[in-house]
Amino acid sequence: MKPTFYLIIFLIVFTTQAQTSNSEILSIASNEEKEVLIPAYENDVISITITPKNKKAKKNSFLLYQYPNKLLVKIEDEKVFSRVITISKDGIYKLVIKNTNSKASDYQLNYETTSTRKKKPQIGYKVKKDTTYGFPTAQLVDKKILESISIQNEKFYLNSTSNAFLKGGKNRIIVPVNLPKNTREWYYVFTASREENDIKNTLSSFNFASQLTKFIKEDDEIQGAVSNLNPPPGANICDIYVLNSDQDAELFKEKEDFKSNLEGTRENFKSGIVKMSSSDKSYLGIRNPDNIYGIHIAIEIIAVVEKTEKIKKTVNIPIIKTYQIPYLKE
Repeated sequence: MKPTFYLIIFLIVFTTQAQTSNSEILSIASNEEKEVLIPAYENDVISITITPKNKKAKKNSFLLYQYPNKLLVKIEDEKVFSRVITISKDGIYKLVIKNTNSKASDYQLNYETTSTRKKKPQIGYKVKKDTTYGFPTAQLVDKKILESISIQNEKFYLNSTSNAFLKGGKNRIIVPVNLPKNTREWYYVFTASREENDIKNTLSSFNFASQLTKFIKEDDEIQGAVSNLNPPPGANICDIYVLNSDQDAELFKEKEDFKSNLEGTRENFKSGIVKMSSSDKSYLGIRNPDNIYGIHIAIEIIAVVEKTEKIKKTVNIPIIKTYQIPYLKE
C-alpha cells in the first residue's frame, strides 16, 4: 500500500506544478553585457546554468535582480554560473551576464522554472513614455494677437418724430455693420446731443480703437482693456437697436414690428460703449424718440480681430522616448 500511496502523492504534486524550460545561446562582445528576464511566482524554483562556449572566457560576472534593481545574487570573475533559487515574491527577475574577457564569446544559457501554480508564469509589457527637453532653440512660432480696428466713425442728424411725420424728415437710420474676417467681438461707441458743436468736438476726440489695442497689449485681456476706457459725454437720448437680419432692418426702417438683439440694444441712451459678442451680420437701427427736438449723434464701430503673427521664441524641444516595462501576468 505504501508505494502506491507515495506514487499517488507524487502524481498529485507533479500535476499541480507547471514547468518551463528555456535554452538559448547568447553572443556577448568583450566588456559588454546582456539581460534575460525570467517571470516567476512566489515559491517557484528556478534552476539556472550558464556556460561560455569559449574555453578561454574565464572572467565573467553573473548578477540576478528582482526587477528592476534589487540585487539578489552577484558572482564575479567566474567561468560558469549554476544556481537553484527559490523565489520569495511574485514578479520579474533580471539575469545579467557580463563578458569581462578580452574577446567575444558565446554563452549557453539553460534555465528551468518549476512553478507552484498550474499555469506557467508569463511576462507582459506596459508602454511608458518619458519626456525630456533638449537645449534651448530659437524658432519662429505662431502667436495669436488681438487688434482693434475702427470700421466706421461718423455723425448723423435725426429729425424729431413730428418733423419726420409732417415734413418728410427722418427720425431713424440704418447703419450696416461690416465686420472683417476673424472678428472675435465688436463694440459701438455712441453719443447724442441736440448741439451740433458738442458732437463735432466729441467726434474729433474719438480714438477708442487705438486705446483698446493699447490696453489689450498691456493687459492681454479684452474685458480688462474695455474697463479702462472712458465713455464719451452725452446730453440727450436716442434708441439704438442691434438688428441681425435684412428683414428686421427693413421692418425697422418702415416702422413695422421687428426683432432686435438684446445684448446690444439700448433705449433712452445718451452715450456709452456697448459690447457685442456675436460676429453675425448686423445693422444698427438708431431712432430719435423725441417728438419736438432733432438730435445730432456720433458713432464709432470697432471690431476686435484675431491675427496670427510670427515671433522668434526660445523653446526647449521635447524629446519623447517610448519604452516598455515588463510585469508578471496574472
